[in-house]
Amino acid sequence: MRHEVNPAWAALARSAAALALAGCCFSAAPADAQTRAASASPTPEETILRREGTRDTTGLALLARGHARPALRARAARALGHIGSRGSRATLESALRDPSPLVRREAAFALALVGDSLAVPALLDRLERESDAASRVAAVIALGNCGTMGARSGGAVGRALAGSLRSPRTPERWAAALAAARLRDSSLVEPLQRAARDPRPDLRWRAAYALGKIGDRRGAPALRTLSFDKDAMVRAVAARAIGEVGDSSATARLGGLLHDESWRVRVNAAASLGALKIAREARTILPFLSDRHPHVRWQAAISLGQIRDSLAASALMKSLGDSSTGVVQAAAISLLRIQGDRAVPAIAPALDLLPAFLRGGLAEALGDVEGPAALELMLARAGQSKDAAQAAGAASALARRPEARDASLPVLRPLLQDRDFSVVCSAAEALGVLGDTASVPALAALFARRSTNQDDDVRASAATALAALQSPDALTALLGALRDSDRRVREIAVRALGLPADSIAEGPSPPLKTRATPAGKGRRLTAVVTTERGIVTISLDPSAAPENVENFTSLARAGYFDGILFHRVVPNFVIQAGCPRGDGWGSPGYAIPCEYNDRSYEVGTVGMALSGKDTGGSQWFITLSPQPRLEGRYTVLGKVTQGLDVVERIMPGDRIVKVAIR
Repeated sequence: MRHEVNPAWAALARSAAALALAGCCFSAAPADAQTRAASASPTPEETILRREGTRDTTGLALLARGHARPALRARAARALGHIGSRGSRATLESALRDPSPLVRREAAFALALVGDSLAVPALLDRLERESDAASRVAAVIALGNCGTMGARSGGAVGRALAGSLRSPRTPERWAAALAAARLRDSSLVEPLQRAARDPRPDLRWRAAYALGKIGDRRGAPALRTLSFDKDAMVRAVAARAIGEVGDSSATARLGGLLHDESWRVRVNAAASLGALKIAREARTILPFLSDRHPHVRWQAAISLGQIRDSLAASALMKSLGDSSTGVVQAAAISLLRIQGDRAVPAIAPALDLLPAFLRGGLAEALGDVEGPAALELMLARAGQSKDAAQAAGAASALARRPEARDASLPVLRPLLQDRDFSVVCSAAEALGVLGDTASVPALAALFARRSTNQDDDVRASAATALAALQSPDALTALLGALRDSDRRVREIAVRALGLPADSIAEGPSPPLKTRATPAGKGRRLTAVVTTERGIVTISLDPSAAPENVENFTSLARAGYFDGILFHRVVPNFVIQAGCPRGDGWGSPGYAIPCEYNDRSYEVGTVGMALSGKDTGGSQWFITLSPQPRLEGRYTVLGKVTQGLDVVERIMPGDRIVKVAIR
């Protein structure tokens, strides 16, 4: 089925392209002009680009409010949104009243990124007065991000979204459904049930998605009806939402959906049966361990582990020999859930045979198993310095066995000095969970690590551990983290010390890699990704994310991605690549700024993977289904135009042969 670009963002996308050209792209100047420019004051465009890249708001408020050119005011507003400081709220609220629709759209989009609930009254007022269709869409989306539920906002946001669900404009109805999913206000169940009867399938699946995220059982009848929809995407989203609302009366229908012609529907039906955890449904799922599509087999194995029916053990043992690595890991984890310590000998070989990311996940799953065999295996694998993925996973697993604290602490403490940063991070957080106050000096010492961007992760894990310990010495150590260059560290420290949330933004700008000239000067580029499974063609959009696209294309042209694995796959969610280590912890040695934009996460959308804001580097992913929850939170780079069937077959451990840029 062909999925169009979400028209709820269409006008915004056009304006974003114009803004990129207005504020980011510069043609080459003659040598003498360049010499003169070197000593001249920066242009407003250069100022915006520089401030945005260094996450510095200085001067941007003045440009957003007072520059004569609407495109520059709009570009400054978007830069404030990318920076994300709540101190910019007043400026952006003022920009909502700008005479230019372009500026109003960008101001609303920026407020959505800032996510400050104090902006709700201004957004409600703008929506009530707004006549520009695209600006209304942006305001609706911002209300979904900034709004608060029910009595806390007097129900005003819910009423506004209910009104937008009745809008004669299709893009606004789409935006309202997705905003309702983020707001999770049960007063919107009835308006969404009406939206579920819309003649357009793209609104019906969005209504199903929102009903699932709200999680109110009153939405169940509409979801059961949508599970019979003629459109496969509507059926797939409805199948997942049935599990999210906990509709145990729909198990027979979910069983029927396991036979659907669409693999996405089958995956989501199996996921919901697992989420409902009804023992008798294990027999319904068992045959699908042999489904022709690996994602269905994978999800079937996961769901059987959630149900924990001992009758599934024999079939799961057979799945340990599946040709797809994801199925093997899921079968192993489910066997641990069903059989506990008795399953350890059977699953142990997988710890050495699976790709690194899956090995680490399986080692971590041992932490949920009670018994001596699992504990012995965790303690042994945590000390395997030659296999960082296993050591890190086992360290995290030990945190889940508090009764074995006396055996774990002597193994975990030395790992704070391990040469691999992922092991240090996992050990630090485990020591925090286990309440090891004796490790406070060693944890505090980790704040001195600042040589590489990997040390940012180490400091974040140290802060997490100290916040968990909450001892006087631990909290004193966290005081020094309030001015850390990494926002994640500051956020952890602020929460642990009980300080106002606004103080998170008060810190030095992060050391981000930026370029003066974006990729292709707005021209669309094509990435041809040759994999072991076939060729995937991606259309890259520099106008939406100039820095991120430039980074991707530069790495590709340097051969960085050649030979790298797809290390992470989640059934009917994403495939992910770009990690040079193969375990999800790797990076190119620097971080780039997030460029959140108004592109939708549809089937085949390509985005930048993150571990927090402004932490992207080389890891990227492709979505296997619509993922509205990622929008405005992960930078969109482009979209798959050919080879989606190849994407759907990729499993963890499959290799990229080459990425060519055209």
